[in-house]
Amino acid sequence: MLAEYQQVVIDREKHFSKYATKSFDCVGRMKPLPSDDHRTDFERDYHRILHSLPFRRLKHKTQVFFAPKNDHICARMEHAMHVATIASTICNHLNLNTDLAEAIALGHDLGHPPFGHTGEEVLNSIHKEYELQDFLHEAQSLRIIDNFKDKAHNYTLNLTYEVRDGIVCHYGEGKEQSLKPDRSKNIKGVSPECARKQNPGTLEGCVVRMSDRIAYLGRDYEDAVEAGILQRALPENIEKTLGTTNSQIVGTLIRDVIQSSKNRPDTVQFSDELFPYYTELADFSIENIYKSDKITSQIKRISMMLSDLFELFLEVIDRTRHDPEKRSDYNGGNMYRVFFEFLDDMEYPEKTDNAQIISDFISGMTDNFALRAFEDLFLVSSPA
Repeated sequence: MLAEYQQVVIDREKHFSKYATKSFDCVGRMKPLPSDDHRTDFERDYHRILHSLPFRRLKHKTQVFFAPKNDHICARMEHAMHVATIASTICNHLNLNTDLAEAIALGHDLGHPPFGHTGEEVLNSIHKEYELQDFLHEAQSLRIIDNFKDKAHNYTLNLTYEVRDGIVCHYGEGKEQSLKPDRSKNIKGVSPECARKQNPGTLEGCVVRMSDRIAYLGRDYEDAVEAGILQRALPENIEKTLGTTNSQIVGTLIRDVIQSSKNRPDTVQFSDELFPYYTELADFSIENIYKSDKITSQIKRISMMLSDLFELFLEVIDRTRHDPEKRSDYNGGNMYRVFFEFLDDMEYPEKTDNAQIISDFISGMTDNFALRAFEDLFLVSSPA
């Protein structure tokens, strides 16, 4: 059966561009897995991410709008799936490996903390205070892939080197017109420290990085209209060139990338004609959505909440990590039970800094769990 499927994959990929990553050229993973009769390594990565707890939590993590009560507002899981579909479309037209691109896209935001980029900035401030490495969600995604264990099966995600590289190098806030993979780097040596410092090592990783930007620009605009932050009106230049809806904007940008990249060896890019309007839309979104009062007015509250939770759990681990009997002092709270279960599941090495452990715990929370934890642990409730 294995040989039969190998031939199926070889036949499927024989039309690939010479710049594509072939499935049977996969570099491998840190811990080898038994062979699979029906899936390539990149297909397996996609499925491992899809069924993982960190991915499942993305459905309750902020994309832009904090803990939205409107079910039509995009959450982080939906965004990851949008990126995967956009990357797949582009890769299909450029004859690249869609399995690899979809796996990178599905896992690219596993390390995002609660409350989106505001939560990321709060945790980064805490990291500086405790002399930890900068908190970047790309780097945290790789920490999750390599270190977070599935409590039911006691194993890490253990993804392929190509997918790990694409995830940690996906940086979606840049404004490059074109991207080329860094094929000179040692893809096995990619670590959290590479976040925001390197291009991906595969062309599929570059496609995901472009797709991330395409995915959020149009959708964030429509969500802002849905949330009442914006009226349905974009600058005239953008409406004429990109469109007036998420569907039109995404479609226009996808077509542009495909057409502009087809005859550019080992490159994915926007055209000279459309790129200025893409950057104009990005700048418009920064000023009118991400810096809007409805977003920025919550920053102080989120900062206080995450900082208070961090300090409380840091005190708990300082008291209990080397004296487990003291855990009994915290028997009254469900949130403490969840924390101790997390600590036991992770089996941190002795050298791991306590502050890093609490950062991992806080960053894994959903918006809703963080809100519940703060309410349970800090708000006074009536005994009646």
